[in-house]
Amino acid sequence: MKKEFYKSVSFKLGVLSVIIIFSLFASSLLFNSQIDKLKNRIDYIYFGNYVPVLKLHSIEENYVDLITCMKTHKKCNRDPFFKKIKKDWEYYNNSYKNLKERKIVNEINAFAEQSLTYNSKISTYTDMIRKVNFLKEHEKTVAYKQRRAFLEEYSSMKDYLFYNMIVLVIVSFIFISVIIYSIIKKDNQLKILTKKYKLDSITDSMTKLYNRKYFDKIFDNMPFISNANKWNTAFIMLDIDFFKQYNDTYGHDMGDLTLKAVANELKNYFNKEYEYVFRLGGEEFGVILFDVDVDILKECLADVNKNIESLGIEHKNSTISEVVTISIGAVIYEPNSYVSCNKLYKIADECLYKSKQNGRNQFNIYNEGE
Repeated sequence: MKKEFYKSVSFKLGVLSVIIIFSLFASSLLFNSQIDKLKNRIDYIYFGNYVPVLKLHSIEENYVDLITCMKTHKKCNRDPFFKKIKKDWEYYNNSYKNLKERKIVNEINAFAEQSLTYNSKISTYTDMIRKVNFLKEHEKTVAYKQRRAFLEEYSSMKDYLFYNMIVLVIVSFIFISVIIYSIIKKDNQLKILTKKYKLDSITDSMTKLYNRKYFDKIFDNMPFISNANKWNTAFIMLDIDFFKQYNDTYGHDMGDLTLKAVANELKNYFNKEYEYVFRLGGEEFGVILFDVDVDILKECLADVNKNIESLGIEHKNSTISEVVTISIGAVIYEPNSYVSCNKLYKIADECLYKSKQNGRNQFNIYNEGE
């Protein structure tokens, strides 16, 4: 049975490891796809940078046409040319430039504004054409350098992502291996204890909960298990309020039915792995919860008080409620605190007594670490 358990755990975690590794590779492909899309967008921006260059080309053509007009017509109407040149130049001048480019463009901009007057001569326009050609070559050079720098960074980013994915796969494999070892180790003590005794020898015949004999076995080993696995462990004592008065009023047969109802509610609530519910004797119950913290314990005990009361079992001779309720005391054992089992039992019993003294139908918790 133990070998089958280990095989089952190993198989499930093996499947989990395959899923995790597959997810990592899928994520890698997705990230690579997104990086390639980013590259395409950068290429789009790169070629989009040629729009200002096209504007410069249009400005150059208009200057050439203006010079031709002035050479062939004594009274050349420069206004249409000025209008086109000014429009294209404003577009180019307002496009994005870094600080170095902006300084160059600002210098040429002053010259361009002076050229768009009737006082300008053909030599001025010829000079402006040379400056426009300079800007065209400058724009191409800058765009080329920027794209080359991006491609280098893009290649570096892909390599970085690839090596990181390899590292993640290795780390995930190691992590999963540690989990397998940890689960097998943690389950070992509890599985041995659970399988050591036959079900009929550890079960209370009335309530079908674990009996006092099995409680003694688990409780005596509780500190050892907690220390070995570094778990916080809770021991809980529960007592039905005014149960003697209940038996006196409704009879022992109804008392037995009430014990079964309370036991069934406790068993249904504490039904997870590493949760053990016992009948300690009479109307008193015990619960051991491995691997629990104080906040979760508080929520559990509040739920239990509420759930038992919600059963709505009539108890007209109770002085605190018209239905059956329970009082609870609990203690948390912290690993390696080495508090004896006898002391833990006594502390839980004192917390139960405190709940009764404070009005019953409530819980009190003592945390050894506080």
